[in-house]
Amino acid sequence: MSRWGKKAKVLIDVGAVGLDAAVTRARLDWQHARHLVDISEPDGGLVDAIYYLQLTEKRYTYLLSQAKREHVRKQA
Repeated sequence: MSRWGKKAKVLIDVGAVGLDAAVTRARLDWQHARHLVDISEPDGGLVDAIYYLQLTEKRYTYLLSQAKREHVRKQA
């Protein structure tokens, strides 16, 4: 076996109601980050705001995909 073995898949186990709340919170965080980028000055924290935007967007899309997988699993 190679030392670069397959990574384990990590899923957040928050339950159906908790997952909906997590997606909603992640969406609000993402919207807040977009607002911070809009109001940031080029020399005063714009890089940090962009980093925060990327971080929140990635979390939001991850939780959305997990919620979609959970919905499909319950449909089957």
